[in-house]
Amino acid sequence: MKTWVSMEPYPTPNIIDQDINELLLEMSFVDRIVFGKWNYNSKSTGYFDHKNFYSTKIKEVIKFGYSNEIEVYIKNGTLNLSDSN
Repeated sequence: MKTWVSMEPYPTPNIIDQDINELLLEMSFVDRIVFGKWNYNSKSTGYFDHKNFYSTKIKEVIKFGYSNEIEVYIKNGTLNLSDSN
């Protein structure tokens, strides 16, 4: 049996400030992690550094997955962090 976790929408810190590494450690038993951004732009969330924020979080999720032999899937639009979403 394969297991997976969906971390989406992952909120910016002005919505919920959380330690992604603590969350990842709790799911170290899964086979796959799906990660996606909050589907609203900086104007609607009030968080204007969202591109840098998600870029950093993507790297942390990928590194965690690689280190723990967990497949990581980054949702469409999370890597392309345009303000149109």
